[in-house]
Amino acid sequence: MAMMLAGINRRDMGKMVEVAATRRSQPERREEMRRRLVAATLDALADHGHAGASLSVILDKAGVSRGAWAHHFDTKAEMLALAAEGLLREAVASAGTLSPPALSPSDGPAALGALLEQAWARFYEGRHRDLLFEVALAARTDAELKQRLAPIFSDFITAVGQSWGLALHPRPGAGVAVADLMVLTVYMLRGMAMQELAAGPSPDHARLRALWAGLLAAQVTF
Repeated sequence: MAMMLAGINRRDMGKMVEVAATRRSQPERREEMRRRLVAATLDALADHGHAGASLSVILDKAGVSRGAWAHHFDTKAEMLALAAEGLLREAVASAGTLSPPALSPSDGPAALGALLEQAWARFYEGRHRDLLFEVALAARTDAELKQRLAPIFSDFITAVGQSWGLALHPRPGAGVAVADLMVLTVYMLRGMAMQELAAGPSPDHARLRALWAGLLAAQVTF
């Protein structure tokens, strides 16, 4: 044994230690591959839409063969569901961090406007918006996917309501609950985002969001 070790210099020993330290277990390799496939699924949805995100397109983006993929997922639908769940869980966590800027109660419309723009930029523009709508489109005709995602969509609404509910309070005499106003706000933003997907951005939408902030300010305060 000593003779064998004598033939190995320090550099070789260092490489052996480094390889041993970086060698991953089978569960770790499996989890990494699943994350890679999920990321490729989201990339395919963003680039090609649900209709164009075929399994071949996804595997090409991931650089994974069909045979290797079959060791990790039984169906494309299963992989799509996992990707969609991860996307929505991230949105739920992010929704819980939405908060109005540090303004005085007299700045109600401005603060609410800033809060709406924060939510708009985070969830209803760009890649995140596109992915959310592609996932919703996929769930429209996939009963199993819809069943898996429906509770998470509800969790998103709850997270927004809880986050904003901590900062907002009904004005005296207000006849509408803050939680209901927040749900209406989310639905309004979603509808506006869908309109922009279909017809492109509209400069009028920023004005309408500011108008909605003014209407909210008549009902809630900080």
